[in-house]
This record gives sequence, structure tokens and C-alpha cells, in this order.
Amino acid sequence: MKKALTIAALSSLILVLSTQILVAAPPPQEQLYEITSPQANAQLRGSVEIIGTARWPDFWFYKVLFASAATPNAWVDLGEIHEQQRTNEWLETWHTTSFPDGDYYLRLVIIRTDGNTAAETEPIPVQIANAQPMPTPVPEESPTPTPTIIIPTPTTAIVEQPTTVSRPSPIPTSEIVTAPAAAPEPPGGFSLPDLSVFVRQFAFGAFVTTAFFLFVGVVVLLRRLI
Repeated sequence: MKKALTIAALSSLILVLSTQILVAAPPPQEQLYEITSPQANAQLRGSVEIIGTARWPDFWFYKVLFASAATPNAWVDLGEIHEQQRTNEWLETWHTTSFPDGDYYLRLVIIRTDGNTAAETEPIPVQIANAQPMPTPVPEESPTPTPTIIIPTPTTAIVEQPTTVSRPSPIPTSEIVTAPAAAPEPPGGFSLPDLSVFVRQFAFGAFVTTAFFLFVGVVVLLRRLI
């Protein structure tokens, strides 16, 4: 029984100690302070927005400072202090026209609740160049487009044939048959009958009569001989 109570007490003590250790340990930190814009060696003109992140577990405020390259250790506050934590957003605006052209440094500083500096970024070198002309952008080389081969569609040409008028071939003179001219009618309107018809009828009748008499004569002659 005593052994079981001892084990339970030790387990409770270990649990309490583990909880205290977890509470006392600081939460895992991401990139809590940085300036993402402008970047190192950037040329600044006009009003420039400074973008970045400013966070800390016991955060009180942050501020952005600058220094001239001629006096790199003489840091000056740029704007006011900011008691609101920010993540990848606007931190401060630098009106560069109020400063002479030249080389400068930027830095972000975070102050914690006890008044001490919690963190600060490395100095970022920049250049104010309001009096200098804007650099001419180098045109990007565009890739040479691949020529597109277009095969033309053959078009059927419709040719109108001229209308041909067929002309009859001339008939040779040798093949022309001339119809006999009609016999002129006698004057006074009197016409002679066609005698050829009577001549043929007469000749046929004479032939039949002669043949009949010859036949009768042959019959009579044969009868006499018999």
C-alpha cells in the first residue's frame, strides 16, 4: 500500500514539474522581425513604404531607424514608435525627398515590456536617388515565334466556256439534186389527159385477148388431132 502511494505521489510530482516547464518555456518562434521591402542596395525615390514583420512574445513596441553611410553608428528614429504588432505588412513610410541623395542604412528594432531591446535586424544598405534619372529597363528578349505554315486550300477555278454556235456545213454543189421543173400548163387553162394510163390498159387487154385466142386454138387443134 505504501509503495503504491509513493508511486502515485512521484507521478503527480513529475506531472506538475512537466507542466511548469512547458509553461515557462517560450513558444516556438518564427521569423518575428524582418524588413522585406526595400531590399538591400535598392534605390529609393519619393515616399517609400517599408514592409516587414514585427512580433515578439513580450512585445511593447517597434520602431524603424536609419543612419547615413557617412555616420553608420548614428541611428535616428524614422517616424514614431508603433505599439501594434505586424506580420508581413506596412511598418513605416520614409519620405526620402527630405534627405539628400546618398547611401543609407535601415534597421528594425523591437522593444519588450521591460524597456530593453528584444531584437533588431541587420543594417540594410539602400540608396536615395531622387536627383538621378530612372534607369532604363532592359527589354526582355522575347522568344522567336515559330512560323506557322499555312497550307492554302486549293480553289476550284470555274472557267466559263464561250458559247459555240454550230453552223451547218455547206453542201457540195455536186450533191444538190434539183427537182424537175413542172411542165407549164397550156394557155387558156386546158390540160391534156395523161395517155400513158390508157396505153398500158390497152396493151394489157390486147395481151390477154391474144393469150385467150392462142389457148382456144391450141385446144381446137388438139381435139382435131385426137
